Amino acid sequence: MTLPLGAVRVAVVSFIVGPMAIIAVALRLWSRYLQGRKLAANDYLALVALVLAEAALSVFLAAGFAAGLGVHLDELLATAPGKFALHMKLFVPAQLLWAAANSCVKASILYLYIDLFPNKVFCRLCYGTLFVTAAYFTMVLIEAFALCKPVQYNWDKSIEGHCTGENIAYLVAGIVNLTIDTFIVVLPMPLVFNLQLILSEKIAVSAMLSLGAL
Repeated sequence: MTLPLGAVRVAVVSFIVGPMAIIAVALRLWSRYLQGRKLAANDYLALVALVLAEAALSVFLAAGFAAGLGVHLDELLATAPGKFALHMKLFVPAQLLWAAANSCVKASILYLYIDLFPNKVFCRLCYGTLFVTAAYFTMVLIEAFALCKPVQYNWDKSIEGHCTGENIAYLVAGIVNLTIDTFIVVLPMPLVFNLQLILSEKIAVSAMLSLGAL
């Protein structure tokens, strides 16, 4: 079976990123064990994010191997309507799992910030960002279930129905997601550069905190 180039790329990325995420979270938990510290909210959120992310990768892989991922949708609908229907059915859970995992990662980082920097104003900014993150996930839920009527029209184009504002909704969600990520990276920088550290150490700490953007 020859896979489309897009499906091959998804498979390669999944088989690299998936194990890396598991190793990263395992090392995080192992460090907590070695330090004799109980798991905090940010650790539990990281675990939830890992489970959701691995589930999303599994759905993407299923779409690549069985549902024509990587083929233009118009071409897929014309040549393999069965695969098209499966592709669109898988798109809904993949979208929700990815957004949920993404939101949990954001929340994990924000709760870590709250633990590291117990500054009242800073913590309020973190909680405000958590609220915006929850609003972002709600927006993705609305995209998945409210843009197309009936809902089945998302994956079954043979029935009567219509979708409204899909492209705009996806664009707005992407912009909001990128904005939140950027804000989360920048948020602790003023506090880091006020620490009693030499410049190189401040830069190193900032770089370490910025890894969450990846």
